[in-house]
Amino acid sequence: MIVKNKEIVIERDDIFANDVLDREGLIDNLSKIISTTTDPFVLSIDADWGAGKTTFVRLLKAHLEKEYEIQSIYFSAWEEDYSKEPLISIVGKIDKHIGNNFSGNKDLKKLSKLVNKSTAKVLIRGVSAFIKGSTGVDVGGGITEVVTEFSEKTALDLIEGYKKDEDITKNFKDSIGKLLSSVDSEKPFVIFIDELDRCRPLYSIELLERIKHLFNIDNLIFILSIDKKQLSESIKSQYGGIDTNNYLRRFIDLEYRLKNPNKDQFCDALFQKYNFDEALKKKDIKRIYTDGHVNLLKHLAKSMDLTLREIEQIFIQFIIFTQTIQPRFYEVYFRVFILFSALKIKDSEAFLDFSSGKISNQDILEIFFSIIGDDERHLNIIVKSIVLSAFKSDDEFKDLVDEQEGLLLTDKTEDQRIMVGELTNSPDGYGEYYLNKIIKTVVRKLEFTDQFNFEIDDSKMPL
Repeated sequence: MIVKNKEIVIERDDIFANDVLDREGLIDNLSKIISTTTDPFVLSIDADWGAGKTTFVRLLKAHLEKEYEIQSIYFSAWEEDYSKEPLISIVGKIDKHIGNNFSGNKDLKKLSKLVNKSTAKVLIRGVSAFIKGSTGVDVGGGITEVVTEFSEKTALDLIEGYKKDEDITKNFKDSIGKLLSSVDSEKPFVIFIDELDRCRPLYSIELLERIKHLFNIDNLIFILSIDKKQLSESIKSQYGGIDTNNYLRRFIDLEYRLKNPNKDQFCDALFQKYNFDEALKKKDIKRIYTDGHVNLLKHLAKSMDLTLREIEQIFIQFIIFTQTIQPRFYEVYFRVFILFSALKIKDSEAFLDFSSGKISNQDILEIFFSIIGDDERHLNIIVKSIVLSAFKSDDEFKDLVDEQEGLLLTDKTEDQRIMVGELTNSPDGYGEYYLNKIIKTVVRKLEFTDQFNFEIDDSKMPL
């Protein structure tokens, strides 16, 4: 089975059935604001990568349609920027929506055709203005005469061009306004634009410009799903070190900052998203084994301060690992894999230095426990036992076991008993147990999974 990102299913009868982050209340509050807005309006939903922007706006769209009967369209700007002209994308989506939902309404179809014609005039006018602006003047006389002729001609052209542009723009807005008013004169029409920050910088800027200058129309609302930090970088790539906050205020009327999901909830969502139970079932690995591994991943997410991107990368590597192992694999292999996958993703240089003996066990433990005050003692001991055993020869591992068993004679605490148990308890209860050999096997598997590209598509995040 190939690991693949999947969008959550949004059921018509129960929109929030698969909403693992419990955002129904938030979406309902936003819907109330949107449904009562009749002025031209642009709302941005701003969140970091992995916060689940795409799923959030899909849920919002479904909620608006079901509870408020609001017409809306959705498109991914990133998937549309091949068209080069954002105006075509927006108008094309509106036209498709009318065709799909009002195919029997001849009046709407006529209005939609008028919109398309007025759009064509806007586009043609833009092209002709560009051609006119690049046409040279015949320089047959002296420089003064040329400058005078050029200035007078250019001024007249600009005045006439302005009049035509103004008329064409007004006709375009009027045609869009009539169309949307005929769809529903009392409720707003909502256009969701997702992944704007992933587009070519110029396309992103042009799309914002089109929204501001051509779609400033009553009852039309745009909702932009963005990572503001990333979008700001795109803008800077075109305009240099400008104040991007002020620049974006020209286009966005209201910003809503979507909080990052709780990391425990995020891990649970990934568990569901990649159908982890099924993956283990095929390998004849009981569900009871996995609780500790999900908990360990949650623990590391907090203690190492992992980002959402890093958490999902670890999880995908983990899924690939389960697909390459033999059936009935032992629990300890999963623990080791999660631990070293987290280290390699968080700090690949430290992982290499550790495997080659350039840095100490203590240095590695400080990476795993970068956040002070975590009191999940059992999980901390598991981590420590694996780190102490890693990259040791068999003789070195035996010395470690002897040392820890010796400490148990004087330190009879539960923590020390757990440490010795982690080092000596054979998974099957038979034979000699060498944790260092298990680590060596797992690291080889990790090297295989590490060759895959784990750049995650935000549009298909499970949240």
